[in-house]
Amino acid sequence: MIRRIIPRDQVAQELAISPSLLVRYESLGLVRTVRNGSEIGYEPAQIRRLWTIVSFQRDLGINLAGIEVILHLFDHLSEVHRRVDHLAEQLRQVVEPDESPTALDADD
Repeated sequence: MIRRIIPRDQVAQELAISPSLLVRYESLGLVRTVRNGSEIGYEPAQIRRLWTIVSFQRDLGINLAGIEVILHLFDHLSEVHRRVDHLAEQLRQVVEPDESPTALDADD
């Protein structure tokens, strides 16, 4: 499978920030890069995350420490949603067991 990545320089240009600022975000652990051969860049999910970071700074005036806390909470909330979905699926399977023909024949 080929990963779709957008080069760091292109992302910096589109977001109107310097590539060194992107490197700073990376060093703080706010975003992750991927490598495709000799090319280093970002997957679409990381670009959405970068857009969020830049928006928080520009539009809301939130500093990087605040952004780090917010992103940590977003990540934690996403994990909680994933777990709740998994538990809901398990509960659904218990409450509504699969009624395949073999299961119905066993009762006869």
